Amino acid sequence: MGYLADIYIIKKTRSKKEAVDFLNHFLPNREESADDYWIPEGATKPIHEFYNASDLMSFLELNSNYSNRIYWRNLDEKSPNKHGMVFYNEDGSMVFGISRNTDMSGNCDTKNETECLNEMKIYFDTNLGYIHYENPPADNYKEFVEIVNQLEI
Repeated sequence: MGYLADIYIIKKTRSKKEAVDFLNHFLPNREESADDYWIPEGATKPIHEFYNASDLMSFLELNSNYSNRIYWRNLDEKSPNKHGMVFYNEDGSMVFGISRNTDMSGNCDTKNETECLNEMKIYFDTNLGYIHYENPPADNYKEFVEIVNQLEI
């Protein structure tokens, strides 16, 4: 089994349109990775349950006090983008992510991941992004920026 490089960008937004536009650009042929979504996420007794990401995204756009993670699988097996992700944070920010296969042998060429990060930075007109390996992103804007700053040193 291969490893995944997770490429993340953060924005101060809760816009469903921005999330859908991102997915349509980077993962146009996709399917949701979950059958249902709960608010709060992972709750044993959820107060809301959604059966598709679109309805969840509409709710989260208007309710910034809730966080949630949404994943999609790319149906285009030829694409380097294997998964798309949108993370809604309680501070009103969103992390947009792409997962790509990577070589973790120690001899890896990170061109594949760096290329995607640069493309995402251009797409979102930001420098706030980083690459991680099989780890979720920071769950708030402040911590995300701290990670980006540490990586630039």
